[in-house]
Amino acid sequence: MPSSWRHRLESLPWTPPADPGGRVLVLSAHPDDEVLAVGGWLAGQTRRDLVFVTATDGEASHPDSPTVTPDDLRGRRPGELVAALELLGIRSPDVRRLGLPDGGLATSADVLDEALSALVERADLVLAPFEADGHPDHDAVGAAAVRLCGDDTVLWRFPLWTWAWTEPEDQPWIPRLRRLDCTSAARVRKRRAVAAFETQVEPLSGDPADAPVVGGVLLRHALYAPEVVLA
Repeated sequence: MPSSWRHRLESLPWTPPADPGGRVLVLSAHPDDEVLAVGGWLAGQTRRDLVFVTATDGEASHPDSPTVTPDDLRGRRPGELVAALELLGIRSPDVRRLGLPDGGLATSADVLDEALSALVERADLVLAPFEADGHPDHDAVGAAAVRLCGDDTVLWRFPLWTWAWTEPEDQPWIPRLRRLDCTSAARVRKRRAVAAFETQVEPLSGDPADAPVVGGVLLRHALYAPEVVLA
């Protein structure tokens, strides 16, 4: 399915979303969502005031692993994000960790709203997961962004797992997709940045429970398909 989506996205008109300039707030459910979805665009925004918020530390990515524990992942994944953002060219990235339970954001709406409201108020542009992305944590963060931004703050929503479970036929939101500017140099930076998420794109061991979370056609989509947002 991601390969079908890639061809569909490549055929979209080159219509960029309206960018108000100013401060950018990037929300994600897990450390890696934002780089996989819009890392190429972020590589071109290094002169802007960027704030990154991760709702969880991604500790539940390998629940049956014989190699790593949730505490191991909680310790490793935030560092992978910082390394990835630096590879995009963002020096000393401002990353705020909420530390909410991975897999439990669907029941944390009030906590998310309270933690994010002041940050949203100070932002000119907010990027967040698509609220119908198909992963409950992504959906929860996306829904919080929709509630908090309302009509006052520009919101771009980025699909991620959408590319893995939907087909590009008859999706009613396709006309709202806007392509992001991404140079060849930014693409190279994004590929290096994605590789920094070793716990997600590399096998942790030979055990099937340690297989990559992001791999195969979905990884290729993240690396080579046009970056888009709903705006």
